[in-house]
Amino acid sequence: MSSATFDPNKVRVEDLFRAKDERRQRLAKLPFEEKIKIVERLQTGVSAAMKNEKLIFESFLQVCPDFAGEPIQEWDVVDEWYGKRALASPSQPFDQRPDVIAVTASGKKIGIELKSWVDRDQIAEARKQERNQENILKAIGEQPRNETQHIGLIWLSAKQVRFDAADGAQFREQIFGLIEQVDNNWPKKPDWEQEHSDHVGDLSSFPILEKYLQGVRFYPSTRSHFDIKWIRFPSPGGAYSPNEMVETLTTSLIAHRKDERYKDLRKHVGLDAVYLLVHYDFKAFAYNTPFGAPNFGFKEAAKLASHILDGDGGFFDRIFLFHFLWGEEEAHRIL
Repeated sequence: MSSATFDPNKVRVEDLFRAKDERRQRLAKLPFEEKIKIVERLQTGVSAAMKNEKLIFESFLQVCPDFAGEPIQEWDVVDEWYGKRALASPSQPFDQRPDVIAVTASGKKIGIELKSWVDRDQIAEARKQERNQENILKAIGEQPRNETQHIGLIWLSAKQVRFDAADGAQFREQIFGLIEQVDNNWPKKPDWEQEHSDHVGDLSSFPILEKYLQGVRFYPSTRSHFDIKWIRFPSPGGAYSPNEMVETLTTSLIAHRKDERYKDLRKHVGLDAVYLLVHYDFKAFAYNTPFGAPNFGFKEAAKLASHILDGDGGFFDRIFLFHFLWGEEEAHRIL
């Protein structure tokens, strides 16, 4: 990838916001039921993790059927490979590696290890924030119909503080007390000011709110009026750097290719080759900052990854990068 194609120093803030907005639009196009199913799969235990590996590899095989240089005759995830064929599994830990075992038309036995392209620190932080917001909304409980005179929508801004369920009743009482106060004071503002949102950052009169919230923003009913779920948190957004996820990919590839756990995998499992499949999936899409930017997409990320590897796959014979999002599947061999 040349610097003329993507120069982080020349990316404008508005370009980043546009890329972020495009990412949100792609997520929004997914049917609600499908989003729920995906999230449920990601949040389940070990058995579902195995199922997810099957889904990933099955999708990859549809996009890249000749990834091994010839058709695949049969394959299974490792937990099913030995049982279905009544084969004795190798000793631990090789009975659980690699994630997928496949046999080609010519009888070549290939092991495929699956790894996620994710920033785990970002995911942990995002999920922590989600739980915090869920606990606050749970404390508010079922929201009554919006019968305020001047307020159409309310956005909460939470602090990174664990919510104590014992504060739930007081939190609900104080948030509606604040809403009533702001609604009553709205007509006292100049006419031009009543058309704009009002941010309340000083919550000292409401100690429980101050404990958990950075502030509350009130939007006038003249701009929009929500009758249900009118007290909420804004959708995640803001500026980001695509370099974060690119650096995550670079670091993980370097670590994976020299991972000693795969050093003797070929010998212990009886494989002719060992491949690595790095996938970008819904978990990264939902919780991590985007990797894309103007003139830099998945194809460019794959080219950069190939350049980083520079022909050295370590313990892996071939490495692939797979974009595993429904309707946007894309795969590239990077080694």
